[in-house]
Amino acid sequence: MTTAITPEVMGLETQILEESPMTEQEEKELVIVKTAIKTAYADKLERDLAIGAGLLQIFRRKLYRGPSGGRNWEQWLADESAELTAGRGALSFDSAKYLRGFYRFRCEVLQPQGTCPADLPLPASPAQVRPLLGQLDTHPKVALEMWKAACSQAGEGKVPTFDQVNRAALAHKANEANEARRLSSAQHAAQQKAVSASVASRSAAAPEPEPRMFMDNEATWPSDMKRDAHGIPQPTASAPTIPAWKLEKEDTSLDAGAECKRITLAINDAHKAIGLLRGILYSQINKHGRDYLGVLRQVDAGVYSLHSIDDQIQQMGEDIAFISELLTADVGEGELAQATVDAVSFPTRA
Repeated sequence: MTTAITPEVMGLETQILEESPMTEQEEKELVIVKTAIKTAYADKLERDLAIGAGLLQIFRRKLYRGPSGGRNWEQWLADESAELTAGRGALSFDSAKYLRGFYRFRCEVLQPQGTCPADLPLPASPAQVRPLLGQLDTHPKVALEMWKAACSQAGEGKVPTFDQVNRAALAHKANEANEARRLSSAQHAAQQKAVSASVASRSAAAPEPEPRMFMDNEATWPSDMKRDAHGIPQPTASAPTIPAWKLEKEDTSLDAGAECKRITLAINDAHKAIGLLRGILYSQINKHGRDYLGVLRQVDAGVYSLHSIDDQIQQMGEDIAFISELLTADVGEGELAQATVDAVSFPTRA
């Protein structure tokens, strides 16, 4: 990290207008920033950080507006940014944005003490953080979570590529979409009331699960880690989660980071599909009434026929119940393949 430039944080400072003339002090500040950038070159990383830090200060302080005021950021880049690039020419609007974002994410989001894990790899070039730039102004913590996900895919000690960071950003957008599809408590209650109006409610309560041992290598978990009713360890403040970016990928062991990614993508797809189905059925049944599906069940549409829709929906429910059981199943390696498993019965060890 370079210490040549420390951009000033604006905080609650009075807004600076582009039309206002620069003060003598601001003109001196701009000269100092340019000089610091030009004398900070050591290697490419140092140079990019120095330029990014300087651009960030100039942008935040609006030191680009000129002695008479009125000049905008793009005009300043065209007129003066070539002084900062050691003969490579003026910076484009996008290049300047990437350099500012690179410094901002690496030095203001990742490196401040206590804001993120100390062993988290740092980006080494502006290209690696480009997918995160849209989050820096409003949701820097989201950008950090995206970076963690990308690092977990890169592996221990490796800096993720642009593609890995971009995939993590897309996964976050999918998660956001799933959150948006979820009904509020009031909406859910209203729909349940409408759907269940003619259906008798089930009064039988599910029995409490009996506590069970988690697995044979339970001793490998921290002794103070809390466990749920099934004996499965749960993270606590004194027993933090395992950072996926520290897990080895070269051996034959389970790649936990890749498994987390694979299951997350499957959950996202399931949320999307169920949300679409729910939206279609709710809007059309609300519009056309109970005859809507009665008619569709009788239509011969080949592979699109809905005569078995009731069975298909029931199967979906059974699959969800089966997945719920899998989340708490106490089984050893290979036991599921050795027995006939249903959603209410799993082989367990005595």
